[in-house]
Amino acid sequence: MSLHKLTVVLFFVFPMVLCKAQTAPARPIEPTAIGVVYHLDPTSQELKKLPDEQWKEQGGFNGYRTYIKVSGKSSSFRVKADEKGEFVFNTGSPEKVSLYRFTEGGKRQFEFKKLTMGGTEFIKGLPVEVSKYGESSYKLVPASPLTPGEYAIVIAGEVYTFGVD
Repeated sequence: MSLHKLTVVLFFVFPMVLCKAQTAPARPIEPTAIGVVYHLDPTSQELKKLPDEQWKEQGGFNGYRTYIKVSGKSSSFRVKADEKGEFVFNTGSPEKVSLYRFTEGGKRQFEFKKLTMGGTEFIKGLPVEVSKYGESSYKLVPASPLTPGEYAIVIAGEVYTFGVD
């Protein structure tokens, strides 16, 4: 090979190979629907929609507490206890998205608000970390591993449920 051909190969081909090796990482798949919650599958990175269940507000025994109640014994969407719970959603108010654990005893309900001397106090739910996910969505991750039981994510007046086995 002549020196001229070698120079051409090194000048044109090598930079193209180098650029190809430095391609940007794949962008995450983001939800297109606003106000819908998806579970981020840890192995396939696929978004799987959580069930959006009908709910009703129910006053407590003394009327100072209000509960969100969902019918049925369990959610149709199941997550393994050893799986990292990551949930993705698109909303204009990520700070208002909350994670709740349903109370024990076969009832799927959780305390949502209570009356105090200063007015109505909304119950914040379980500690979570919410971070930006992609260009226009957010990811919610529980601050500590979830134990077996039934859970709900509340976003924009909707209740999305899942269970941990």
